[in-house]
Amino acid sequence: MSRPASAPPPSNRLRRVVIVNTADRGGGAERMAMSILDGFEALGTETWLAVGSKRTEHPRVVEFHSSPHLDYRPHAAGSRSRKAARRREIDHRLGVENFHYPYSRHVLEITGSRPDLVLCNNLHGGFFDLGVLAWLSQQVPVVLRLADSWAFTGHCACPLGCSRWERGCGACPDLAIPPAVTRDATGTNWRRKQRIFSSARLYVVAPSRWMMDRANRSLLAPAIRGEQVVPNGVNLEVFKPGPRLRSRRRLGIDPQRKVLLYVANLGSRNPYKDFPTLLTAVKRLASGGGRALELLVVGGEGEDERLGENLKVRHLAYCDSDVRLADLYRAADLYVHAAREENSPVVVAEALACGTPAVVAAGGGTSEVVDHRRTGLVVSPENADALASALLLLLGDPALRERMGADGAASARKRFDRQRMVAHLHSWCHDVTARWRADRESDDRTEAVP
Repeated sequence: MSRPASAPPPSNRLRRVVIVNTADRGGGAERMAMSILDGFEALGTETWLAVGSKRTEHPRVVEFHSSPHLDYRPHAAGSRSRKAARRREIDHRLGVENFHYPYSRHVLEITGSRPDLVLCNNLHGGFFDLGVLAWLSQQVPVVLRLADSWAFTGHCACPLGCSRWERGCGACPDLAIPPAVTRDATGTNWRRKQRIFSSARLYVVAPSRWMMDRANRSLLAPAIRGEQVVPNGVNLEVFKPGPRLRSRRRLGIDPQRKVLLYVANLGSRNPYKDFPTLLTAVKRLASGGGRALELLVVGGEGEDERLGENLKVRHLAYCDSDVRLADLYRAADLYVHAAREENSPVVVAEALACGTPAVVAAGGGTSEVVDHRRTGLVVSPENADALASALLLLLGDPALRERMGADGAASARKRFDRQRMVAHLHSWCHDVTARWRADRESDDRTEAVP
């Protein structure tokens, strides 16, 4: 059992933090935002989550458009609001990323009083004006947590192998990758972000070394005043090993079948996770070996599918319950993840914590989560044959699966404890605040010299 992280002495505590995120319920970015919100609170820091869309009843989540601490009437009824709406519509038609959200400037007052630090967890999704970051970083320290690559691309959150973001975007090979744009203004979008970040002073945290290395090669680099890699954490009190048959009984899963598990927001429709390659691999596995397989797809509800004699695909709804999700991980023989490019998948860390080996594509930071041949197998992205071969190897060797499962759970306890993750981030944010204040005092003294 993990122990609560010790809080810093009262004189060193961050008093108040505001986290900014698209929503409070959804994919990995939302789950991490909520973990940081509750974790910082547990460490004695008054913490709020400001979102574009509130989907839970959490008392410390507030929408930008409905804060009880602001009088919105002068803004909502005025010409500025109508003008911003018209500009958003025009930008959408032109393929220009939409930053016309005047309420973004209220982030310092949206929760009633000024925070000591603003932690930007995810800024795309049609709710935030990226242009306020330069001004905001002069008012308070701003930490930018890189949940994905959107901050330094011409429109997409996951470039999926494209390297145009390193030199300026334009001639985009896929405008449909979310956040999708209607026309190719990606070069314009990239240059606008470059101008915005050239005037900002940011402290950047990433959950993988892969993502931090990207940031340092990107248009974001001149804005970085400090950096830290803090891997995503999971709740080890819930995500832990347990009897597989007991979990299968609770979930109504055939104890005799070989079960593979895949978890993603939107399930098979998630555009980043390369579900088509995964499904091709599983089909080949089912048809080639004659074994009965069940693939559980969690995150997007749908009708069950029978694909051939030996393969059943069950589409399950988004799972709000960590307890039920942990049962799903424990019920599976293997967790499978085929994303072509991933920052640091929380779902893979959760599977390992539950003692379930993972077979993953070596896309981005995923290979930093799975230790190849010790806690799972890592194969090349977009390679259905390699994925099928890895699954076949582990499904045919129960002893190897058991050994990898035990090693995965031990690795998760050591590397992915959410309490340690939150404590690490909290401590670093405190150091950032102290450094920011010292830099401001130094700047003021320099300006005072005749």
